[in-house]
Amino acid sequence: MELRQIQYFIQLFKDRNITKASKHLFISQQGLSKSINRLEDELGFPLFKRSASGVTPTREANRLYDYFYKISDSCHELEKEIETIRRNRILNIFAYHGFALTQSKDIFPEYRRQHPDSGIYYEEASNRLLPDYLQCHKADIAFMQAPIPGELHSHLIVASEPLYAIMDCSHPLAGQPCLTPSDLSHQEILFLDLMDDFNRSILKTTAKKGVSLEVCGTAGLNEYLHRLLGSSRIGFGSRLMYQYYNFPEISFIPFSAENVSDFTIETHLVTFGDLPPDEETRKYINYIKEKIQEPSREPAPDPEDEKQ
Repeated sequence: MELRQIQYFIQLFKDRNITKASKHLFISQQGLSKSINRLEDELGFPLFKRSASGVTPTREANRLYDYFYKISDSCHELEKEIETIRRNRILNIFAYHGFALTQSKDIFPEYRRQHPDSGIYYEEASNRLLPDYLQCHKADIAFMQAPIPGELHSHLIVASEPLYAIMDCSHPLAGQPCLTPSDLSHQEILFLDLMDDFNRSILKTTAKKGVSLEVCGTAGLNEYLHRLLGSSRIGFGSRLMYQYYNFPEISFIPFSAENVSDFTIETHLVTFGDLPPDEETRKYINYIKEKIQEPSREPAPDPEDEKQ
């Protein structure tokens, strides 16, 4: 039994005439008759008595009318509610901690200005939790650092930058153009707590080189530069993540190894699975694509300029 058959039955029940009902339904008389006949065959009893003057509902049709009407009315209300949800759709955007700091300050306000009827909710969380949030539909879309799990679909690379070694400008290694694992021998290391994947990769790579690191702890995003300032410690992180922080006494030096890809921070815009994203999500993806193609309005300061 199809909803369309129920709606045809209701209209014919009201009009009591095949010609009149078919006009209201914008279908042919033959199409309406066939649909009603199939419904009667499926039910196993007739719904209308046919005559030259029209049709008359049977006793069974009278008993079923209220039930069929409730089904049709409920479906109509459901369609209205779905349309309301679509109009008031809230796009849930999640990102790894510190992502917003790597972007232009107006990236989210500008989207709201361009799409005043679209609602967005933004939250930052641990990078490792983002796949779970997407899978359980807590997030519609996410900005995630690579590597990207196979169950996620990457729509584009939003940003790509080297991993930087971070230290006070007075540090003996601060003048180097680039640091390698061998430069870290017997150095005190302070890890950024939200860079777990890179922290493990640094430890693994330096261990393979026979380099001994002295890890003196971890620190959060907001206190990280303060902890490195005026100390002999070396940290690691994203340069873009600190582009709005005014710390001219801090040096950012690219960190590389034989496997350079291990130390490249890639940010992907991802959704879950291979199903096409809905209209609201596609609209946001297109906005980000256009946004990252624009020249940066607030470029990250060049580390060399900061030393001058």
